[in-house]
Amino acid sequence: MVGGPPPVSDFFDHLLDLLRAEALAPRHQAVFAAARTQRPAFARHATLESVLAAMADAREETYPEREALTRALVAEMQASSSPAWTAALATAYAPMLRRLRRRLLGNAVPREDLDQLVLATFLSVARAFPLSRWGDWTAVRLRQQTAREVFRYLRKERAEQHETYTQEQLAEWLPDVRSVTPVESPRRPSVRRSFVKRDAVLVHLAQATLPRSDVEVLMATVVRREKLRAYVSRLVEGDAAEAERTYQRLKRQRTRLMQRLRTQAVDAVPQPSGGC
Repeated sequence: MVGGPPPVSDFFDHLLDLLRAEALAPRHQAVFAAARTQRPAFARHATLESVLAAMADAREETYPEREALTRALVAEMQASSSPAWTAALATAYAPMLRRLRRRLLGNAVPREDLDQLVLATFLSVARAFPLSRWGDWTAVRLRQQTAREVFRYLRKERAEQHETYTQEQLAEWLPDVRSVTPVESPRRPSVRRSFVKRDAVLVHLAQATLPRSDVEVLMATVVRREKLRAYVSRLVEGDAAEAERTYQRLKRQRTRLMQRLRTQAVDAVPQPSGGC
């Protein structure tokens, strides 16, 4: 391919940088120290930074240790409410997440939502991963399940975006068409699947710095992955004109919100000390 693979979005890189900073925050050292006494895989590592360095060593002979560390990180993520484990696992698998994100093309979902989709799906898969059932090939299974869920979601989004067109509309757009069967969209499910439950990715950042109204829009349209129009329909009932005005206002608000979060992400990411 000329020019190489498409680059990962700046926003996605900023998210991963924020997660690394979160994982290595001094306030989590006590959390890791406690887990270290319970997880043999952590025994030789004094800090989470040491764990992440070991996970970044892709040599074949290091696979057994990386497998053990992955399982320990997943186990802690499932058992603990500390954001340290979510952040550490996402940081450890950042190369895989970047590769998956590069594979996503098309316009069925906005670019920023694709960033969220990849990250949130991976964390959801890790949280539900059956450690007792699958005792090996954990990294491979995490990668395959994450990719499968992401592409399943995108296929569903593309299918749902087909609208129903009348023969008159199609004849106007395609004058040579004589007889056309209307293209119908499948029924939308009443409840959309949520890829995020408790992850401290954008939500953690937003709740600390944004007004409540902005957080509510973020939670609905990014975290719960609810369509903005569906969200508006819950806020405004029966008045079509008011619903349209609210939709346009919240659409502009969400655009400003995402831009603000990108700016905050840039400001919040510490400069690397070298070698990272």
